[in-house]
Amino acid sequence: MVDTKTASAASASSRQEETPPVRLLGSGPRRWRWLVLAVGMMTVGGLGGILAMEQMDERQGVLVADSDLSAGHVVTAQDLRVARIAVADGVSYVAAERLDEAVGQTLTLPVTQGGVLPEVALGADAEFPEQDRAVVGVALRAGRFPSSMVSGTAASVVVDPSDGSDSGAQVYRALVRNVTPSTAEDGSVTLELVVASNDAADIASAASAERISLVQVNPRGGS
Repeated sequence: MVDTKTASAASASSRQEETPPVRLLGSGPRRWRWLVLAVGMMTVGGLGGILAMEQMDERQGVLVADSDLSAGHVVTAQDLRVARIAVADGVSYVAAERLDEAVGQTLTLPVTQGGVLPEVALGADAEFPEQDRAVVGVALRAGRFPSSMVSGTAASVVVDPSDGSDSGAQVYRALVRNVTPSTAEDGSVTLELVVASNDAADIASAASAERISLVQVNPRGGS
């Protein structure tokens, strides 16, 4: 006679041995791989934050023009504003904390709106115009100059021959310091030109005889 209790116990023991062990979620080598990956991502993120902060720290306050400023202009506090930018090595600029120092000085170079005020553009009243430069005033009728000409434009002054011939025109380099439209509303203007001292007399004489025209040129070269 078979003992049913003993058979049942043996069957249950056999089933327990055949059941595979249950692995807990997150245990074993896979869990460590995820932990290592998470730590690595946190480290990279931290380094990225540090690099971003370092880049921000490289920005500095500089003075920029709040409008187009011509050479010879006396700087006022309203002409300038402060901007925080990263300045490349070798770029001339005036630091924001020198605002009071910049006010009252005369620009020796034109500065366009939004442009960084360069250190080399500041000078005392006695330094403008420079020793080998002169300022000449000329009146021009419409058609004798480009309508796009503004303060700071590099130009060539073309002087027609005094005998009225088509050949032998003289060309001089100039910088437009100021442009003032005529009150006559006929398109004519009065301009102040910064020219070489040796050319000033010839240009002034030709201007009084209405024998000059202006051509806009690239400021880096050309005639």
